[in-house]
Amino acid sequence: MPNKNLSESQIFYGWIITGLVFLNLAIAYGAQYSFGVLFPSLIAEFQWNRQSLAGAFSLYAFMYSFLGIILGRWADRFGPRPILLLGSICLGSGIALISQVKAPWHLYLFYGLLASWGMSATYITANPTVVKWFIEKRGMAVGIGQSGLGIGIIFVPPLTGFLIATMGWRLTCVVLGTMVFAILFTTSFFLIGHPEKVGLKPDGKKPLPTDQQGPQILPGNLAPPIINEISWSAADAMRTKSFWILTALFFCTWLFVFWPLVHLMIFALDIGLSKKTALIAISILGGFSTTGRLIMGFISDRIGRKSALAINLGLQVFCWCWILMTERSWMLYIFSALFGFSYGGVSAVFPAIVGDYFGRLKAASVIGAIFTLAGVSAAIGPVVGGYIYDVTKSHQWSFLLGILTNLAAFMLIFISKPPVRTEKNF
Repeated sequence: MPNKNLSESQIFYGWIITGLVFLNLAIAYGAQYSFGVLFPSLIAEFQWNRQSLAGAFSLYAFMYSFLGIILGRWADRFGPRPILLLGSICLGSGIALISQVKAPWHLYLFYGLLASWGMSATYITANPTVVKWFIEKRGMAVGIGQSGLGIGIIFVPPLTGFLIATMGWRLTCVVLGTMVFAILFTTSFFLIGHPEKVGLKPDGKKPLPTDQQGPQILPGNLAPPIINEISWSAADAMRTKSFWILTALFFCTWLFVFWPLVHLMIFALDIGLSKKTALIAISILGGFSTTGRLIMGFISDRIGRKSALAINLGLQVFCWCWILMTERSWMLYIFSALFGFSYGGVSAVFPAIVGDYFGRLKAASVIGAIFTLAGVSAAIGPVVGGYIYDVTKSHQWSFLLGILTNLAAFMLIFISKPPVRTEKNF
């Protein structure tokens, strides 16, 4: 009977943590995707070129990824609570201060530098925490937690568009920043870094007999892991070929992943579609991103992470081919649906496959390291896309680059495999 109660308590706590992660990602990523909704208002008021504005987002994306390796180590050492507390202040105030922008460098400061700290803190206290609470159900749990991101994209950008039309973009930024701060600040007090901290076990499993548990002991005199799992530190992981192949894979697929976030709305206007159509397309992207996270997270537990990644990256290649021909609203909606699904699927599999390869103990550090090295590529796509349009008055070269980079990622899947412990990497 005690073991049954332990399992029930574990399941309850694990899914509560997943629910908090869902909420945090919904508000944070919903606010992030609202940048594209602000884009036309900023261009209309200040007459800045697209490369300049996209550059602010690229700085944001670079810092948001770069900080992962630092914040990941802090999250493993101190737990997610203080990291998210700091993040709530940075992200909320960074968004609110956009209301005071009068020159491009203000946007680079408030959004590119300050808000990026908060966004990185939100991400690094979300997915790695879920990874630590689950092993057998890891893909499904990460998918559910990450589906909050898609829900946020469905609701927050249209809400932002409505608020801009109602009260102007400056006051909208204050309202949005305040809402982000309030939610992240509150949920930070309830996040628990790993089940052992409250005397529980991942997936509700029974502890192994003492002589089978292996030599690993968690920090702070916590109970040892329930399985004989090898956990790699970030430094040890970086000595393996597996780490660098995964990093290269995600670097390639994330190069243009934020292009729709910054440019999709204005692309729709460029090809003669309405702002309403563009907002619907963004919401569709968010909705199918949620579907992709849920379905591919669940499926990856059954068919394997590599097979799930292959499906999604193949779909990404198709999406970039499709948008080359997009001229009508229904074509834009199909792009948004398929791109959202595949983007969500890749995002759900990423922390799960890192956890599978390198273990739970230092999951935030290893995920943060790969996120830093690969995620900085996301800073390139938006600014390159803006530059390409300013020079050629066309988006076609951006789409071709999207095809090539995702093809490269697709091929890397087939040489990726879990690391093998040797004296050289330990």
